Amino acid sequence: MSTARERERMVELALNEWGTVAEILAETGEVWPNIDFSHRRHGLALAMERVKALTEACAVIGAHEAANIGDVATLYDRTRGS
Repeated sequence: MSTARERERMVELALNEWGTVAEILAETGEVWPNIDFSHRRHGLALAMERVKALTEACAVIGAHEAANIGDVATLYDRTRGS
């Protein structure tokens, strides 16, 4: 069983990593979820893999507000977006 602090920390990690994804997308003029992955740079692929791993961890420990990429993107926009 995870503690509230552990869940908060995992959500924070997911949001921080989503910030990296958002920066890369902003550089190319793309927005989530309309991403063309057919010609993506390596950095975006790595950042997306890290977000995926973090959301999976969030789901396992009960941090449901960040249990998938769509949830993290929405939470990021709501709390940190412009």
